[in-house]
Amino acid sequence: MKARGAFVATLLGVMLMSALYPLRQYASQDSHVNALVRQERALETKIAALKRQQNLLLTDDEIERIAREELGMVRPGEVAFAVVGGAPAGPAPKKVQAAPASIAQESGGRAWHERWWDAMARALTGMR
Repeated sequence: MKARGAFVATLLGVMLMSALYPLRQYASQDSHVNALVRQERALETKIAALKRQQNLLLTDDEIERIAREELGMVRPGEVAFAVVGGAPAGPAPKKVQAAPASIAQESGGRAWHERWWDAMARALTGMR
């Protein structure tokens, strides 16, 4: 009787182990499907935004706004003005700090590529 019980237990164990692989595959495919659904929703949102932009670009007001702002066009009879030398419309440029005096004295006021070229020339003549 013990041999029969061991056989039944082994058979049940094998059946349980063989059922685990399909269950793991199902869980993997389920998570993959969920990721694809999220991606589809994001793409649908993007498509809706692009359709709104397309509809907006077909209106006369938007075409005129783009022509005036981005292309600098004016209607016949209008005069276009350009402000020259004024403050920039964008954010103020960041100020660059001057290099410390010791670095400027070390380099002799030469550009980095000139210093690099001189260092390479010295290194190559020392190798001969």
